[in-house]
Amino acid sequence: MLNDIFLQFNDLFSLDRYIPCFCLVVDFLIANEDRHFNNFGLLRNPETLEWIGAAPIFDSGSSLGYDSLPNRFLSANIPCKPFKKTHAAQIQLVSSFEWIDFSKLDRIGDEIQDILSGEPTAEFIDEARRNAIANAVVKRIAMLKEIAQQHTNNDDLSDDLTENIAQTY
Repeated sequence: MLNDIFLQFNDLFSLDRYIPCFCLVVDFLIANEDRHFNNFGLLRNPETLEWIGAAPIFDSGSSLGYDSLPNRFLSANIPCKPFKKTHAAQIQLVSSFEWIDFSKLDRIGDEIQDILSGEPTAEFIDEARRNAIANAVVKRIAMLKEIAQQHTNNDDLSDDLTENIAQTY
């Protein structure tokens, strides 16, 4: 579903070219705090061993304010990994936003509400939290649009992580 929402395909671009950017953008939108080097994967054909491409995004459980009040994840300065200390710094690593069709995200707040209101999710997430999550994602999309419009590819090395924390997993 996420690929349908974000990607526009044409003859000039391939999905694999944008997988690292795609992952950073999705992590920004859902405020994922736990992406690390053990959360990236590649797929191979088990019979031919031919490389198929990047694995779908996985292990995003530390997202959407999973352990905090919903308003906390409205900030772009939420801690993150593996490349920078905050999402505000890490999203600057995206080399291009031209592959994102923001118009396909126009109803994402409603879609999130529908998903979180359905069974069995509604039993575990109250209406106030559902509203907060949907509103936060919509606001993070607006932040991302602004970042994309002002984008320049400047990498400030002072925000880099200084140790490989994936070793502890």
